[in-house]
Amino acid sequence: MIKGVLRFFFDYGAGCLWAGDAKTRDLLDVGPVDRKLPLSVPVREQTDRILSAHACYLNPLYPPDPSLWSQSLCDRFNADVDSLILNLRQEIGEDYDILDQQERYAEDVRLTAYLLEHPELERLHEATQPTVR
Repeated sequence: MIKGVLRFFFDYGAGCLWAGDAKTRDLLDVGPVDRKLPLSVPVREQTDRILSAHACYLNPLYPPDPSLWSQSLCDRFNADVDSLILNLRQEIGEDYDILDQQERYAEDVRLTAYLLEHPELERLHEATQPTVR
């Protein structure tokens, strides 16, 4: 049996697993396929938590402006992403090759200057630091 291919990356409000080849697309269809796979409840909950945190990454006032995430939050998010992909590979890795295409985040180099120009956002900056775990 030839393994299918899944692409792993977050899309806002959608999911994190996508068909990565024609065979997998024929089997699971297009769009996010997370819910079509036999994942355990803990892994589904982990996925939902990380998807929810990921939704907070973009600047809530104007998405092209710098993300308000600090480096420590980026580090926690990246570690949680690494943990999730490991768990996904353990659960479905016999049936699928999972290609990790998720960008790992780092604090935007413009953040400090952005917050100095917009001091009213400091409170919002603090509020966008959700606990990812």
